[in-house]
Amino acid sequence: MEGYSRKEKLLVQVKNTQEEREHFHQDIELLYVLEGSMDVAVGEKVTHMEPEDVLIVNANKKHSLRGTKDILFAKLSIDYHLVSDIFQSVDIIFWCDSTKEDHERYEELRRVIKQLLNHYLSTQGGVANFGHIALCYQIMDILSVHFLVQAADRENMDDTDRFEERILQINNYIRANYSQPISLKDLSEKLYLSNGYLSRFFKKNYGMSFAEYLTNIRLYHAVDELLYTGTPITRIAYDNGFASVAVFNKAFKKAYGETPSAVRKKSREPKKDMLRQEHDTIVEQRLEQFLRDDGLEREIPEIQEKTEEVVSVRAKEETACIWNRMINIGSAEELLRSEVREHVILLKEALDIQYVRFWNIFSKELLIDISREDEEYNFSKLDSILDFLLQQGIRPHIELGQKPKRIHGSVQNLLMITEELEVGFTDLGHWEKVLKAVMRHLVHRYGSREVGTWRMELWMEESQKGNPAAEEGYLELFEKTYEVIHRYSTETEVGGCGLRLGYMQESNKEFLEKWAERKCRPDFLSIIYYAYVKGEIAQDNYSKRNTDDDALKNCILSTKAILRKAKMQDTRLYVTEWNLTISDRNYINDTCFKGAYIVKNMLDIYGMADEIGYFIGSDRASEYYDSHTMLYGGTGIITKDGILKPSGFAFEFLGRLYPYFIGKGDHYLITTDKNDTYGIICHNQKKLNYNYYFTKEDEIEKEQIWKYFEDREALELHLKLEDLEDGLYQVKTYRINEHAGSVLNIWAEMGYESELSRNDIKYFRRVCEPRLNIQKQQAKGGIMELTIKMEPNEITFVRVRRLV
Repeated sequence: MEGYSRKEKLLVQVKNTQEEREHFHQDIELLYVLEGSMDVAVGEKVTHMEPEDVLIVNANKKHSLRGTKDILFAKLSIDYHLVSDIFQSVDIIFWCDSTKEDHERYEELRRVIKQLLNHYLSTQGGVANFGHIALCYQIMDILSVHFLVQAADRENMDDTDRFEERILQINNYIRANYSQPISLKDLSEKLYLSNGYLSRFFKKNYGMSFAEYLTNIRLYHAVDELLYTGTPITRIAYDNGFASVAVFNKAFKKAYGETPSAVRKKSREPKKDMLRQEHDTIVEQRLEQFLRDDGLEREIPEIQEKTEEVVSVRAKEETACIWNRMINIGSAEELLRSEVREHVILLKEALDIQYVRFWNIFSKELLIDISREDEEYNFSKLDSILDFLLQQGIRPHIELGQKPKRIHGSVQNLLMITEELEVGFTDLGHWEKVLKAVMRHLVHRYGSREVGTWRMELWMEESQKGNPAAEEGYLELFEKTYEVIHRYSTETEVGGCGLRLGYMQESNKEFLEKWAERKCRPDFLSIIYYAYVKGEIAQDNYSKRNTDDDALKNCILSTKAILRKAKMQDTRLYVTEWNLTISDRNYINDTCFKGAYIVKNMLDIYGMADEIGYFIGSDRASEYYDSHTMLYGGTGIITKDGILKPSGFAFEFLGRLYPYFIGKGDHYLITTDKNDTYGIICHNQKKLNYNYYFTKEDEIEKEQIWKYFEDREALELHLKLEDLEDGLYQVKTYRINEHAGSVLNIWAEMGYESELSRNDIKYFRRVCEPRLNIQKQQAKGGIMELTIKMEPNEITFVRVRRLV
């Protein structure tokens, strides 16, 4: 109907209905449990929701609800076309399920939902005001920024392009022609597909037949006209593609339990039914009690961040310096290259790293031919790598698994894929034979005492997780590995298996419980973290960027909880790989934000893990034909020309901290040497915003980095230090921000010149250093007050030293 539009784009309902039979609709449905509990069945999958749980049921998904007697829940029905029109897409999926993950973005969503419910209660369901509209759109903004799964998030894009195109063609065709008498045959001819194939395609990917889906679309449009216009029912039926009024009535009653005329009549009747009035009153009273108990008042006060802290400088314990002990370098062959070795030396000098982690020692490049029957293996290349590391005072952390070398543009796309590495081990006996030869050689060449200070790890490929046979095979392989290594060197740490944080948590729990029952447990459990959330929706795998700013901390906490349940809480926890992104072409890697992100996360997880290894040390590990410019978004903390990025200075500042821990807050950590000298590291990391999450990682604009953050506000941190010795102190402040020491910002001042001379590079090395400010300050009555002002995404190190 011309000029017609739906009355409410987001419909709010508060219900205590214990059961809703299976149904589907084109609305996106957000469910929020206030009291009681509820099981939501979507297809064959059942989700159990407890109070405060939030779940989205996507459009056209058959679902049913079954709640306890005390159930009270909010249902927000979101107009599908509101979202599809905004994003110019008909392939809209939200991934929002707090029963599977729960982080600050869910808290933000809950807070606004409660404000909406408070408004709903205050206005007795009134929607004709800007307050209601503003809250509705605030919810939509949170959902679209943090929970929307875009088509670009689907993995293996090369393999699914045809599928995406087909879904788009189907949706566009039905959306454009639902009011016409179309059939499966018409659509199959349009797509040049057989009727049988298309019918099966619908069942598999839509969860219903073509006829059911088409009827659903028609009913969706018809219901709006029925409720919000005076159009005759006969015309509504024909305008929305139904062959007759009788067909419309039958389909409508099957879906909604009543005839169209009865529904229209009820929608226009005043609420005179006493039973219904009583029901509404009960629900309203329960909602009001819920909001009162939750502490939400009618007027919501603004929450302001506190920036003032009082800290006693008495040392409490030794500082848990987990940050500069290990760095990832990559495949073992990288360490054969002189330019990579040069960067390892630079990293050792700047950060005093203790371990270098590398993998793929059984590769063609290392000349170790594991197929030889005579066991005369050539270890000369491996020796060259180990000799180099030991000469620099660095110990090896050897990952014994084989990893394919990949350079990522984004989580979906690769700029380069080398051939997948073939492990080549025929069975457990073959692995044992080769590993014995390796260990014999290492102990003979370097001595058991030296090898005893090394670490060895056995990674399990992610695709094997959740497969009982593959997991059993890994455990057997690990036990043999542990046995062989400790036969030659009992002190060498042997661990595994590279669990990916935030992914398959339930499977990880079951796997660790199996491992706990084995005779051989790892010396350390290795885990991997990149800021992505991986899952499966309708047979498609997705990896969307994690918008939780505290995700690393939350994932480690959940992993430690799993370890406790598996009775492995005493096992050392090493985060052997971590980063915000796996993209080697993401300019966020070159920014001040990345330095602040590192410091922020190190403060967040302080005391939670035993080791954390950043991925990766040098941009030289990700060079390719397109990496001719000075910076290109590589994940390294040092540029290909040997210049520390802000991420490198983050580790350098962390390395300046003193041996004894005093205290920490959200933006700072304080240490001391117990000789009247104090080291304070601070950050003002800003959260990434929707521009970042909606932009492909390899399309981040280096010229407009500012637009990817939620705000650009400075931070003024006031620290009141107590229990100091009175006297005069020297206060040195080192800063890295957009105006001091940032290689990307200095490059911008040069117009992003790609043809740089050797002298230009020397200039960069001189100016890419922290800005230093020195002042003197008195401590009186055992107290000194410091005010540290930080620009957005600045990192700061403050050294306070008593002058004799």
